Amino acid sequence: MAARRFPVFCFVLSMLALMLGAGEADLAAAVESSVVQQIAQRPVSEILQDAPVPLIVTSDYWRVVRDRPRPMVVFFYSNEDAESQRVATLVKYVAFDYEGRIDFRRIEVAAKGKPDRDLAKHLEKRFSLDATPGILFYDNVGKKMVLEKEGYVEADFKEFRTPSMLLWNVYYAAVRKELDKLLAD
Repeated sequence: MAARRFPVFCFVLSMLALMLGAGEADLAAAVESSVVQQIAQRPVSEILQDAPVPLIVTSDYWRVVRDRPRPMVVFFYSNEDAESQRVATLVKYVAFDYEGRIDFRRIEVAAKGKPDRDLAKHLEKRFSLDATPGILFYDNVGKKMVLEKEGYVEADFKEFRTPSMLLWNVYYAAVRKELDKLLAD
């Protein structure tokens, strides 16, 4: 594991101004805002239950990540945590969009709230995960596994209060744009 490490999806905030002018949020037009607002209140396990994002356990992590011929996104979350629930809505829709091109997996690190300090240190040491919710992107090329991107998404309540969930739509479009760029490499 290794190679290039960058903050993942933190780019969303810096791209926000660019994307608002570029009309990138149109990519998310098909996503029904009221549905996103509604499911964001549910536990992550419910949000992702019908999405192509299977649950894996930490003991199987490296075997699952290494044995994939395609790039992989791994979503670390707390099942009942407002930030994890909001990020899960993005993961759900993006996973459907990239099904067959990117493998998605999820790992529950806490049932409720943030992981305690000891668990957070363990996750950082074992997986290079800086915070929860967190996303790791592996670009699995041939027999080589590369941790391409790593990051933390600070999901603020604002994206669910803006007219037509404008910020959520911008996040969604930005994630899709970044994944398209990574897949093109």
